[in-house]
Amino acid sequence: MVGTIGLQKLDADNGVLRKMFVLKEYRGATPSVAQLLFDTLAEQARELKLKTLYRDTPAIAAASHKFYERNGFTQIDRQALPPTYSFPDRDSKVYRLSLLA
Repeated sequence: MVGTIGLQKLDADNGVLRKMFVLKEYRGATPSVAQLLFDTLAEQARELKLKTLYRDTPAIAAASHKFYERNGFTQIDRQALPPTYSFPDRDSKVYRLSLLA
């Protein structure tokens, strides 16, 4: 196994990208393991008819931030999270991705 990713369904409209990890030696590889994992998750989220994905990631994880932003996520204030969202780390950046379009 070289990578993992998880999708948590919060409610009928919202999901959370959870636990995305790629072994260091496979990061930046071609094809991108991270991108393949994310594309599969996004496809599954759309099949579940989710409208929005959320992601929180440690504030110090700059490479992760670039990946999410490159894939259409925008940073939001944590007050914009759905009430069902379980926020694990107060020092995280929070992102949202609309799956509509």
